[in-house]
Amino acid sequence: MKKLRDAFLTGFLVLVPLLATIQLVVWFVQTLDENIRSVFPAHILPFDFKGLGVVFVITLILMTGLFAQNFVGELLVKIFDKSIRKVTIVGGIYSSIKKFLETIFHQGTDQFHGTVLVQFPRQGIYSVGFRTGKPDPKLVKNNPKKLANIFVPCTPNPTSGFYLLVPEEELTPLDLSVQEAFKIIISMGIVSSEDNAETKNG
Repeated sequence: MKKLRDAFLTGFLVLVPLLATIQLVVWFVQTLDENIRSVFPAHILPFDFKGLGVVFVITLILMTGLFAQNFVGELLVKIFDKSIRKVTIVGGIYSSIKKFLETIFHQGTDQFHGTVLVQFPRQGIYSVGFRTGKPDPKLVKNNPKKLANIFVPCTPNPTSGFYLLVPEEELTPLDLSVQEAFKIIISMGIVSSEDNAETKNG
């Protein structure tokens, strides 16, 4: 009986994550396809087929990327980026999402300069934080301690979080890359750096 139970549990742990991942991907593709196709009235396009929306989005992304890589395109993207950041509320959301995506997809990103443990939201409770550059001089000029800019992301949505000014002596550096730390945060601690290492080796 114990062998059957163990076999069932093993099979469950193998199949459920796989099926859930497939289901999520299928749902995302179908939702994307239906939403994009609904934008095009039947008389605009001479053809329609399942997957047209996905093809359109992939084509749009590639064309945008190619355009943004030339001088004129890069200049226009910078102007657009600068303009949207100035819009109240929208600019903050846009900046947060862009910073998060750059951190995940660009291994050499300079948005964050290291991972640390910081006692937050109170003494004795530790959170994972990221160094985000030098503090504004006007914020630290009257403080005798050396302070560091720390961003503590929320779980499981790391595009929002808390900006902290923390004394250097209260920070514990971590031997974790920014990408590894983000994966741990997004998974609510379920995924570990050892899991990441096994994935790379596998």
